[in-house]
Amino acid sequence: MASTEQRSALRDEIVPPGGHLGLEVANGQRVRLTDIEGGQVPDFFSFNRADPREKLSMFFSRAVNLTWKLTAGHTLYSDGANPMWMIEQDTLGDNYSGGGYCNPRINFVRYNIPDTPSCEANAVASLAPWGLDRYSYNPDTVFNVFMNVAYDPDGRWEIRDPKGRAGDYLEMRALMDQIVAISNCPQLLNRVNGGRLKPLRFQLFAAEAGPA
Repeated sequence: MASTEQRSALRDEIVPPGGHLGLEVANGQRVRLTDIEGGQVPDFFSFNRADPREKLSMFFSRAVNLTWKLTAGHTLYSDGANPMWMIEQDTLGDNYSGGGYCNPRINFVRYNIPDTPSCEANAVASLAPWGLDRYSYNPDTVFNVFMNVAYDPDGRWEIRDPKGRAGDYLEMRALMDQIVAISNCPQLLNRVNGGRLKPLRFQLFAAEAGPA
């Protein structure tokens, strides 16, 4: 694979703090997410372009790879058990594969604060052009890139400050044509983003030609 310096991005933009984007990604293209300042988590949703009822599944991804520490060298699978993404580069190596996304309902139950900004709302806005709504996916559909979740020996499950440093990135190659939504997580009611929202860099690279 060509180095970043040798590649020209098809799309290169900054997703603002709390922002989002939606797009189509073709088979073989690569998506790179870069934590610009450190300590920011993006939620990553994807769907089979040919049939969006088939979508990313973190359960299938863990079950096939036999690990919950999904990083470079692992393949992410759909809920049809088809390969969707190959993680090719991951400078941090700390992502959450248990699924889930913030939404106003769970925020109200946990924090007693109504009508909060959320990754669910970001996903709905990103996916609207393809006719997808919040019932088109579920908590299993999202890969929480750079998210730091601890499983303590006493059984406690806790979202902790992300370990990402400025410039850390994750790059994945699409293994089918897909619809993608990215939420630059707007959550400030827990430590998922370290208490401050920060920008995210998104890059899309063309599929690389194989040998003649």
